[in-house]
Amino acid sequence: MRITGYIIGLLVATSGTVAIAQSPNKMLNTIFPVGAKTQGGNFKGTVWVTSLLTADSSTDVSVGNVIFEPKAHSKWHKHPGGQTLLVLNGVGYYQERGQPLQILHKGDVVKCPPEVEHWHGASKDNWFVQLALTKEHPKGRVIWLEDVQEAVYLAGVSKEQETLSKFNDLEARHQHIVQIASFTAKGDLEQLHISLNNALDAGLTVSEAKEILIHLYAYCGFPRSIQGLNTLMAVLDTRKAQGITERIGKQASLIDNTLSKYERGKKVLEALTGQTQITPPKSGYGAFCPEIDVFLKEHLFADIFERDVLTFVDRELATISALASLGGVEPMLKGHFGIALHLGISEAQLYHLLALIESSTGKAEVEVSRKVLSEVMASKK
Repeated sequence: MRITGYIIGLLVATSGTVAIAQSPNKMLNTIFPVGAKTQGGNFKGTVWVTSLLTADSSTDVSVGNVIFEPKAHSKWHKHPGGQTLLVLNGVGYYQERGQPLQILHKGDVVKCPPEVEHWHGASKDNWFVQLALTKEHPKGRVIWLEDVQEAVYLAGVSKEQETLSKFNDLEARHQHIVQIASFTAKGDLEQLHISLNNALDAGLTVSEAKEILIHLYAYCGFPRSIQGLNTLMAVLDTRKAQGITERIGKQASLIDNTLSKYERGKKVLEALTGQTQITPPKSGYGAFCPEIDVFLKEHLFADIFERDVLTFVDRELATISALASLGGVEPMLKGHFGIALHLGISEAQLYHLLALIESSTGKAEVEVSRKVLSEVMASKK
């Protein structure tokens, strides 16, 4: 297929934001013209179709922009020459005959082989926008088949809800990190003892448990961190007496980098925040006390965050859990919520984190933390 140049051009064109109206009564705005409104025929529900590229002597591919309203979808069909879908926005369903249904999100690419029967369209509650690249063929670009049965479509709704549930909840490993960090910050050694034991049972390595407690000294001080390590030692002694063999886990790799620690710390902070060219602060506490800026860059973001026993996501979840449990550090909590979102932790997962802390640590601190998270999300929207 001679489509490489066209795909690149279209991907460049689609790098902007696609804003989709949340009501069919409003105009649907995409970076491409909305196109002709279509109801019935080969689609259930309402779709808008725009032809962007028509096959001719120079290319054998047609390109169309298709917008599906919620619940709208195609009939079963096939393409003699095959088709590629580039998802621009929304949530959609795609299924090949005899294969599991796929949930599609912005940025997904689907390659449908020639003559493979399939259908696709919007999810139950979301608009769906796609580019369809279809190769010309002597048999035609598309051969339409029967309607998609309601039970088949509803299977997609069920799968989407299952996917969202998994996305909303922190994975089990991260739940253990949250509880270890929270109890360490609060100094609740009895509950920390239980949490460490549960985490080790669930597969957390000794190195990872130690690293969480090392990491936390930067946020709740050496006394809390050392008491946490003492508690971990007691847990390991008890488990050894019970004949339990631990998974020790990896040790931190040696840092082989010729940059100064300050520059290394800056690069880590840039990766965490998504900012570029971070410069020394010109106002606030960093300008008032430049030494603390140096310590943060050189020690926290270089010496600690560069240690590869834990991922950045692991460290941010531990950090947020400690700060939320401590209370009185809302500006720092706000900054770390932003980092977490940049790293791909979802809003729902952050609320799940706070719910875990509330159930095990306390309600007052969590109410403040929820307010901070709400403010962060409002600023992003």
